[in-house]
Amino acid sequence: MSRPPRSWVEGSPYHLTVRGNNRQTIFLDAADYREYTLVLHQCRAQYPYRVLAFALMANHVHLLVEAVPESSLSDVMRWVGATYTRYFNERHQRLGHLYQGRFYSNAVDRDSYLLEVTRYIHLNPFRARLVQQPIEYPWSSYRSYVGCERDPWNLVAYERVLSYFGASVQEGATHYRQFVEGLAQQELELERWERQLRRQKLIPPSRWLKK
Repeated sequence: MSRPPRSWVEGSPYHLTVRGNNRQTIFLDAADYREYTLVLHQCRAQYPYRVLAFALMANHVHLLVEAVPESSLSDVMRWVGATYTRYFNERHQRLGHLYQGRFYSNAVDRDSYLLEVTRYIHLNPFRARLVQQPIEYPWSSYRSYVGCERDPWNLVAYERVLSYFGASVQEGATHYRQFVEGLAQQELELERWERQLRRQKLIPPSRWLKK
């Protein structure tokens, strides 16, 4: 029995996630990451849509996107998935499915939720221990958001989010960086505090709690 098509609300942001089949790696090197961003850019000529934020991880992708009248996000994800899979299979001499099932989607229906989702996406590499600070990760939209890197494809429409943080893009970028990295610093301090408590044997070791 076929699954019903998903409905999309024009102008409403959606948090989309896709991951590798059996959680396998879908980006093997820098060329793969760059190709995926190029595919996201090229897709707009076929199915117009807006990217508000993204993070490409080794075995999954986070996208925050908006639908526009001429296309649906199902069309976007189908085109991006098929195009990147053809590239990946040809370059790495493999066959078969690259992704695991349908992509996950969640409507972002409140402004406060929109800001939290972008922060969640941009903190993904930091929380995965891939970098020591969010600004160090090259395969997300965060560096473009805060003005540290040019967006080569003009892929990300960051103005909507930054408008909540300042009257100008520059002011918004400064305050948005504080919004993201302030939470990252709090999490680092919490981890240091927990490690200190464990060394002093004031709380049980994590391996004991897992049992």
